[in-house]
Amino acid sequence: MRYFILTLLLLVGLVTFGQKKYKPTIVILDPYQTQYDTTLFDEIKDFTYRVEYTAEEEKHILDSLAKNEKNVQIIDIAEFHFRKQMDFASSFTLSLYGMLTYMVFGQTENCIVIASHDKSEGTIEKLKTIAKKHNVQWVVNPVTLHTFKKDGNTFTTARVQVYDSNKNKIVLDKEYTGDTKNPGFELSCDSGTLSCTINNVINPSLHDILLTILGSYQH
Repeated sequence: MRYFILTLLLLVGLVTFGQKKYKPTIVILDPYQTQYDTTLFDEIKDFTYRVEYTAEEEKHILDSLAKNEKNVQIIDIAEFHFRKQMDFASSFTLSLYGMLTYMVFGQTENCIVIASHDKSEGTIEKLKTIAKKHNVQWVVNPVTLHTFKKDGNTFTTARVQVYDSNKNKIVLDKEYTGDTKNPGFELSCDSGTLSCTINNVINPSLHDILLTILGSYQH
């Protein structure tokens, strides 16, 4: 019996040792509540689409993604499923996810950043459940997304939370507003478009999110 227990402990130790720990691990959610001016409905609808795959096509895509490193597999497979159904709100999620992934990988490749159509009203209980579901430490939660006209100009405002599951605490909760001017560089867009309002929300919020998650990150 003693030898059996020793062997079992050794096997458990080997399995634990072989499991690579990824850090940071992040999920970005879809906006929980959306509000759009009726005059923008036609433009908003242009962001809506759905992609249908046959079982064979989906298997082929997933098999090809499974050849990457484990964390990259998780990221790419989640993105594949996310992109199958999109609208204006989820395009915000996808854009934020893309920039956050790019910036985090610039600091460390030992990370996981995924996009999810899950939503949260912003309560600790719900955010904790989502973090556990996706096995991540951090949840980036756009609680609200409001696109509107004011004085002839178009704006998007988003309230963004960052939840830390280790502390079981919301460590960032802030509102950002973007206009239709082209911010340039990686967030370049056609001036006057709804995409620019998204990018001009992401520009400052990305900085705050990275500072919150990475701590030592400098923009």
